[in-house]
Amino acid sequence: MTLTHMYQEDNLKKRVMRFGAESLTDRELFYLLIGEFLPAKKSQKLTVDYFEEFGNLKQLQYFTSKTLQNFLQDKQASIFLEIICEFAQRYKKRGHLNLGQICSSKKVGEYMIDYLGDHKQENLVLILLDTKNYILAIKTLFVGTLNSSLVHPREIFNMAVRYSAARFMVVHNHPSGIVTPSENDIVMTNRLKKCGELLGIELLDHLIVGDTSYCSMREEGIL
Repeated sequence: MTLTHMYQEDNLKKRVMRFGAESLTDRELFYLLIGEFLPAKKSQKLTVDYFEEFGNLKQLQYFTSKTLQNFLQDKQASIFLEIICEFAQRYKKRGHLNLGQICSSKKVGEYMIDYLGDHKQENLVLILLDTKNYILAIKTLFVGTLNSSLVHPREIFNMAVRYSAARFMVVHNHPSGIVTPSENDIVMTNRLKKCGELLGIELLDHLIVGDTSYCSMREEGIL
């Protein structure tokens, strides 16, 4: 297979639009990044050269500015890739939930204030957990006005089954900043709890967050 056939930029971008960037291989991702500044043939050759010599994207963290420029032979492309690498390093160091024996609704609530508190629309986030309460995935499932009729358990439990989750938590924000549960919030909680009991996937908590505070259904004795 020729290099030209290995990488088709339009097809790769269409795949990203349809399935998300996670559908790309490391080689395809690297090719698209440097291809923003370099001709297609040169990008294709450099992609092959890089992976033949270094094997994986992790090695980029050890590249200096001079190394990048020598490899890419293009100042603008090397600056761009250096910025991307720095962004990746900072993103990796960002605060995150580390659930285990120290897990608590307070910890999740405080994290989600930063994660959702300033959103202008309601978002519902699903946190999927294994039997030891380690995170399997965090997914935003709904955006917009949330109520018990629109938030269907089917989507939530479909995701839980896909990840073989043993437990889950749901979190949504109130753009008003007032975290008092509404009647719809309580109905939604009870509905998810009953469905979870039927499927053997436990609802640990339903949290509501604002810009400075949170409410835990479990801590409040509602769940």
